[in-house]
Formats: sequence, structure tokens, C-alpha cells
Amino acid sequence: MTSIAYVSEAIRTILTERATALERPTDFVERSSARLSGAVFAQTLVFGFLTFPQASYAQLQHVAASLGVSVSRQAVQQRFGPASVLFMRQLLEEAVAQVIQSDGRVPELFSRFSGIYLQDGTEITLPPARAQQYPSSGKESGCLRVQLRLEYGQGVGLGLWLEPGGQGENSGPAVQTPVPEGAIWETDAGYLNLSRIRQQGETGRFWIIAPRADLAFFESNGLQSTLQELLARQTGNWVDLQVQVGVRERLPVRLVARRLSPEQTRTAQRRAQEVVSTPPKGARRPNVHRGPLRTKSGNRDHHGDRHHAHRRTSGKRKDLLGWVIWLTNLPLTLANAEEVLVLGRCRWQSELVWKLGKSLGKLDTWPSEDPERILTEIFAKWLGLLISHWVMLVECWQDPRHSIVGAHQVMQWMAPVLGVSLAGACSVESAVERCVLAMRRGCQIQPRPKRPATFQLLQTPALLSSSP
Repeated sequence: MTSIAYVSEAIRTILTERATALERPTDFVERSSARLSGAVFAQTLVFGFLTFPQASYAQLQHVAASLGVSVSRQAVQQRFGPASVLFMRQLLEEAVAQVIQSDGRVPELFSRFSGIYLQDGTEITLPPARAQQYPSSGKESGCLRVQLRLEYGQGVGLGLWLEPGGQGENSGPAVQTPVPEGAIWETDAGYLNLSRIRQQGETGRFWIIAPRADLAFFESNGLQSTLQELLARQTGNWVDLQVQVGVRERLPVRLVARRLSPEQTRTAQRRAQEVVSTPPKGARRPNVHRGPLRTKSGNRDHHGDRHHAHRRTSGKRKDLLGWVIWLTNLPLTLANAEEVLVLGRCRWQSELVWKLGKSLGKLDTWPSEDPERILTEIFAKWLGLLISHWVMLVECWQDPRHSIVGAHQVMQWMAPVLGVSLAGACSVESAVERCVLAMRRGCQIQPRPKRPATFQLLQTPALLSSSP
């Protein structure tokens, strides 16, 4: 059961008891008289970066002072090192092991399965000094690959894997750990491995995966086609076919696709060709300005820099931009074509996690070039995101209209209150209760009459046929 008291105890346990227990084994604290103990350091970083995602040492000093510990800015800076990296990583791993889930009722479509597991990953580029510990693929810089698995129905996070970027997302425990029998595993084409998903199907597990554009398809008459050729022969707006994929595997799959409207197709084609402009990532020292903050080309970031890049879309993929396509082993008795596409659409909720972490949490942007500070900061920010998720599970997740971005913004405002509650200024339960009350007001997505939101489609999958 997830309640205010349960979540409050989990936060208190991780950020006080477990932080204190880990400070000596990780060599973060070597003498008992240290002012910045493991618990104070963890709370300073977690709540500091929740409030100020690019917090300076001076701001972290102020956060520590709010927790009742008066230290200099240099003292804060000196605590970052190999020991702080190990300390924060182990603390994060213990927090991930906590099983906290929502008690809300799941949509009827979800109740047919033992879980809806969304999986996705991202890469965070690290300084070259970390290339040996976290090697990347073909780059001089280091690379940390983060993979996440989330059970969407109850909101429970059942996996956060931190791996070297050179290892590849299609290997390691992140993909070797199976989902429960009778559950659905949803992911993108990067995780598509025909032999693996065959084994999952043989052991009673379901999957919904986006196809790669280079897959070979075999129809019932034995005709081999590319995905583009197969869809080009379809005359209707909906496709639901039993086919085989893979020249060697010949894996029986169900191909479910929906043709987009001409307007949606043109939009997808335009986006495939456009130039994307984003703020630069990595170490971004706030006191260094490399150019004017505003130029004739438009707004700049606080360094005066922007990154410009063309979207990379292969020729084969461009031919498929007019379709929404999924491969699955779900039988028609469990989900019709509309329901398969609605379930597939849920996978984009995992994309919101990365948007939350990178755009709001600044997981891949740091105000320092110190490699130890950067890794410590990444682990602390992930711990802050996890704690935000725990609080969201008390009530907000139960509302099918919930907005995880809105809930995270509430946690940014309330992080100082949670921090001082652990310092004894008020009870942790009362601080968590105020967070829950704030999330109850204004953290909902409004229904859309023309393009239904995901929560609307989960309640009424038939809306997908009537939407443009």
C-alpha cells in the first residue's frame, strides 16, 4: 500500500539511515566529526538539484545551511571526489530497489495483463577523463548509458541500469531481465532482437515493438517483401496481418498499422527534414559567456550558444512516415487493432521521463568540468527524480489525467520544505502531504476533443478511429 506515511518513511530511510550506513564503507566519511555527513551531503544534493538543477557550490552551501549545517563553499566543493561518486551511486541503487507503487485502479485494457512494462534508454556524454570507466562507441569522450523500465499501470519502477555507453542497449541485464509471465514488454526498434522476443513469446510473455525499416517480411503465400512494399499494397487505412519477419528467424508476428492523414504525413515529413536547435549539453560553466545572449537568429542560451543539427532519417524510414506501425505477438482475443495501437502509444510515456530528466532536471548539463562532481551530480539528480516519482504515486498517479511534468514542477517548489523536514523543522509526513495536496490541484492533462490524449484512448480505444 502506498500512503503518505509509507512514502515519508521511504524518503527518511534512504536519505538518513541508509546514507549514514553507506558513508563509511564508501570512504566518504573518515572521521566522526565531519560536518558534511553522508546524510547531510545526500540531502543537500538531492534537494539542491531538485530546486536548482544547475546549482553552484554557493547554492549548495545555502541548502546545507537550511539543513542546519554551516560550512564554507570550499568545504562543499572538496567533498566531491571518487568517494562521493561511489556513495551516491550505491545510495541510488538502494533507492531503486524500493518497490513503491500506486494503489489506483488500472484501465480495463491494462487489467487483461499482469503488467505493461515500458523500456527505453538514453546516453549521457561524459568528459574524456571518464572514457576508461565509461567507454563510448567510437568516441574519445566517456558515455553513460541509462536504461529504465517502468510498469505503467501502477507506476512502479522496476529497473534503472547504469552502463558504459559502448556496451550497447541491446545487451546486458537491462534486456536480459525478463518481465513477468502474462505481461507486455513495450520498447522501440533499437531493442528488437528476433531470437529474444521469440523466447519471450514461448514463455508466455507478450511484446509490442516498433519495427526496423530493414526487416524482411514474408506473407502467407511466401512472398518476401520489405515493410515499405508490404504497406504500399494495402488499400485501407488499417492493417492487421499475420506475417513472418527475418530471413533466418522467420518469426511469426502480427503487423498492426494505421495510415496517417495527409496533413499528419506532411507534418512528419517536414519534421524529418528540419534543423533542430537545442542548447548545448555537458559542462556549461555559468560565468563563461561565449557570445551575445541574443542575435538576429533568435534566442540563445545563457552562454550565447546553440546546437544546430539536421534530423537523421534514413531513406527507408522516410517511406514509412505516413504510418504508425507496431509488431506484436498479442492474439486478437486479447487486443484488437485499435487496442494494440493504443497500447503502443503508451510507450511514449517513457519518452516523457527523458524529457523530464534532461529538460527540467538537467541530467546532461552541469555547471562544472570536474568529472567526479559530474558523476556525483548525475546520481543525485536521478535520486531526486525517483523521490519525486514516489510522492507522485501517493495520489497523482491514480488520476488517469496525471501530468508527470506538472508533478515534477510541484516537487521543485516543495524540495526545500522536504529538506528542512528531514532536519526536524516539521514532520516529513506533513511535508509530503503538502506535496500531494499541491499535485492534486493543477497536475492534470485536459481532455482534447480532436486529438484524444493517451488517457482518453485508454478509456475508449474506439476514439482512435474517429480522431484525425
